[in-house]
Amino acid sequence: MPNVRVARRYAEGLWGYAQSVKEESAVVADMQSLLKIIKESRELQLFLKSPIIETKKKIQIACEMFKSFSQTSQHFITIVFRHHREIELLGIANQVLHIYDDYNGIQRVSIVSAIPLDKDIISGILTTNSHINAQKAIVKNAVDETIIGGYILRVGDEQVDASVKNKLNNIKKKLEEKVF
Repeated sequence: MPNVRVARRYAEGLWGYAQSVKEESAVVADMQSLLKIIKESRELQLFLKSPIIETKKKIQIACEMFKSFSQTSQHFITIVFRHHREIELLGIANQVLHIYDDYNGIQRVSIVSAIPLDKDIISGILTTNSHINAQKAIVKNAVDETIIGGYILRVGDEQVDASVKNKLNNIKKKLEEKVF
């Protein structure tokens, strides 16, 4: 089971070291690649979870798999395996990317709407929310026809539900509460 607290600590350690040796961009690129590789390979996920395979063998295989990564990332992955935290690699990579985003003021924004939105509408939605820096926002627009209309905006832990479905549900709750 992924442990966000452990992943965050390892990620902060890697980020701090990467900053000290001025390899932030290389480490971020490596973590993006690592995320993609782990998500796409069921075999790798099983390999990371396997308690049967010895740590030395896992380190050898990992070194061969990630030999295109920077020295910093390779050494870090080796440390993670030596500490038997290889199951946390996906979470660590995610946390490194979150730290990178925070460091650079980048916000990942998710907008769920009933139809695909064009850039003008997206920029209009972003400007209505004062917590979002539209110039440094990376927007992902997902389509969910069940919300009928409007949008659901997610930024970090915050969510603004301006969907028709939500408004109809709120009206329904109010009507159910009223006793005539």
